[in-house]
Amino acid sequence: MPSIVRSVVDYDIGMIRVFVLVYETASATATAERLFISQPSVSYTLRRLRNLFNDPLFLRRGNRLEPTPIAEDLYPRLRQLIESMDEVMSHASRFRPEESTRTFRLRLTDVGVTGLLPRILHRIRTEAPHVVLDVGALTFSTVVRELRSGQADAVICATRLDAPDLLREPLFTQAYVGVCAPDHPRIGATPTLAEFEFEQHVGVAGESGHRSYDLRIGELGIDRKVALVIPSFSGLPAVLAGTELLSFAPSSAAQRFESNGLLRVFALPFDVPISESALYTVRRELPSTEFDWFRRSLIEALR
Repeated sequence: MPSIVRSVVDYDIGMIRVFVLVYETASATATAERLFISQPSVSYTLRRLRNLFNDPLFLRRGNRLEPTPIAEDLYPRLRQLIESMDEVMSHASRFRPEESTRTFRLRLTDVGVTGLLPRILHRIRTEAPHVVLDVGALTFSTVVRELRSGQADAVICATRLDAPDLLREPLFTQAYVGVCAPDHPRIGATPTLAEFEFEQHVGVAGESGHRSYDLRIGELGIDRKVALVIPSFSGLPAVLAGTELLSFAPSSAAQRFESNGLLRVFALPFDVPISESALYTVRRELPSTEFDWFRRSLIEALR
């Protein structure tokens, strides 16, 4: 991080808020609207920030202001600084779950929505009946930035998110199994590798968060004939019904499909590493009562 900032008289909290919002919105206009100030005021503040850090900070790409590497480095720390100050000023240490109407933002895969969300919702509403839980689809290409920008407070997934400013807390493990239509004419409970390779398959896109299955097939050189790729596991029952296609799923989701008579589970004829799902949040320099409560609630609901 640059050591250009000369003294506290060179900056104020308003400048930091402008920086954070420009980063999050990629727009001087949107920043001005959010802060109820004029666009020239935002431009003036950006010039002061650029002088302080001796860096452009944001470069225009079409109609967006894209952060420079120095701005990327500054953002997580400045955002946490803003949050910490806001918490102090709003007496966040007095957070009371039973009275709170705060919105917490969680990102889950489709398997997480169907398999984990009911347990999470029960745990949250038992202690904080007025809290709002905003659950969004997990997109791996943007999820780290969503966490850093505050668009997401927490993420639960099996794919490992390697970033030094993220806190990872393992929750549970599960295996992968094969799935097919209940009346598939050739696939039994324990098919051979030759039988597996003979059939055509439905793949599930990497954005689903379960990539180890595809990676393992590639490592072993297995001949998997993929006829279709779908974006999530939730579509498997409808897609596989009435076909002779095969696919895979985490064991928890597969067992739910089978118990409802939608699919049949079979053992894969090769080993796939056990999947470990974890909770990801942004590391905080200072404690936050409300975020600590939310993180603890998620862990207690799922472990």
